[in-house]
Amino acid sequence: MFVFVAIVAFLVREGSGQSSSINGTVYYNSKGHYFTLKSGVLDKENGVAYGTFEDSIMKNGWGELNIVSGTGSKQYDDKTIMFAAGYLEGALTAKRINDHYQNVFGIFFKSNQSALYNKVINFFQKQDDWMRTMISRNSGNSSLWRQMGNILAQYDGLVSGYQAHPPKDKVLPHWAFQILNGVGDLLDLKHALQPEQVPDWNHMTEQEITRKIFMKGHCSALIKVLPGFENIFASHASWFAYAAMVRIYKHYYFDLKDSTTGATKTSFSSYPGFLESLDDFYIMNSGLILLQTTNNVFNTSLYQYVQPQSLLAWQRVRLANLMAKTGDEWAAVFEQYNSGTYNNQYMILDLKRVELNKTLHDGALWVVEQIPTYVASGDQTALLRLGYWPSYNVPFYEKVYNMSGYPQFVEKHGESFSYQLAPRAKIFRRDQATVHDMDTMKYIMRYNDYKHDPYAFNNPDNAICARGDLDSTNPSADGCYDAKVTDYFMAQSLVSSSISGPTAQGLPPFHWSQYKFPDSHVGMADLFNFDFVTMKPKL
Repeated sequence: MFVFVAIVAFLVREGSGQSSSINGTVYYNSKGHYFTLKSGVLDKENGVAYGTFEDSIMKNGWGELNIVSGTGSKQYDDKTIMFAAGYLEGALTAKRINDHYQNVFGIFFKSNQSALYNKVINFFQKQDDWMRTMISRNSGNSSLWRQMGNILAQYDGLVSGYQAHPPKDKVLPHWAFQILNGVGDLLDLKHALQPEQVPDWNHMTEQEITRKIFMKGHCSALIKVLPGFENIFASHASWFAYAAMVRIYKHYYFDLKDSTTGATKTSFSSYPGFLESLDDFYIMNSGLILLQTTNNVFNTSLYQYVQPQSLLAWQRVRLANLMAKTGDEWAAVFEQYNSGTYNNQYMILDLKRVELNKTLHDGALWVVEQIPTYVASGDQTALLRLGYWPSYNVPFYEKVYNMSGYPQFVEKHGESFSYQLAPRAKIFRRDQATVHDMDTMKYIMRYNDYKHDPYAFNNPDNAICARGDLDSTNPSADGCYDAKVTDYFMAQSLVSSSISGPTAQGLPPFHWSQYKFPDSHVGMADLFNFDFVTMKPKL
């Protein structure tokens, strides 16, 4: 068992104006059982972990983090490799972690004295205690719990690295990192902990319902295969509060020795202090690409089954990404210890099952959906062979759709909330055939022509990339605020083309000072009018 003692070193930032860079190496002293960070050095031979953080958030909307751990000449166990990686990330991104926490906190809580805040902290602490006990008891005979122990070591390292090299303005408590990493889970957990706060859908207009639903953190995703199987594209656009627009794109290379490791390299869109994507958008050297969009649970009686003796969604996603080599393996890991929080549709695209110019072999697309008490999954390659797979926040599987309360909700509020006739279902069905290269894929994922598109009904939320701030009756700072696109060839090298900020495609760019929204947006650019940026591992 390690005793982690931090030795503080001053971090030197290089650069000026809108961009800066920082790098460093983490060493482990096996005699004293402590980690140290040396800044300004990339020691690939002697360090446990080394990495860089380029902060270009004011320049192009993204920070970019590269961390390599466990590849040096010295041998370390997997937990040491993961702790060192987390430690380095916490130290390099500490200032941005503070920015993001300040912004995100206000999305969920009025203050740290609120009833919900105290209930959330209590739930997360019970869940953390249970998880650590399970890891301690079962790591010797369970690869799942052994690998969960590795992920937890990265989390512990993240907190330790941050606290050893804190920002000057404020040092966050350790439970702040539970809130940050649990943001997705909080979207459902808040209803489970405070059932009296569940929205009263019966007394809302359709537009109010749409806005409330979208504030739950919704997204658009599209997988598109060309007619002759010449190429396949995977794309994702995140929808959430604009307060969450402090972004970091991350590249991890963790050379773990555990034989059950499926992916050692992962590139993904993310946020400061997060060990997961949240969006989700991952490209892995296992040959898998993971996309995700969030579904609603209108049948709120299901929330009574949410208990802390479970693994949160972000933890199970990281586990499945780490261990799986195929879509069905991913589903088998993910469905265990279901928390019933952050209830999503997950799309696992296996590029090893894609034979360009010939066919998509069975298993190329595996789709998983979770709700409290139940996880559905299956091979949907046959549908993808027809040309595309869209995802737009309505459950695909009939049992999930029914258990979630969609039939009753659609009967009362209309077909625009159904799987087949939701506005984005119509738009994707109509426009997916226009996609034939990267530029047209980018275009559809940034599409919002609400003033002219007959399927939008003059509502800026009824688009592939929503703009809630342009609502003429009740504008708010939420909607679609990015796009990430890759294809078969780019994904072989874990490369994507990504853009940060609300869509300005045929619409005015989003401007914080112009719209005067009260939402916290510390550390962001005032004007979001950025271009796509190529994201690729640099170490």
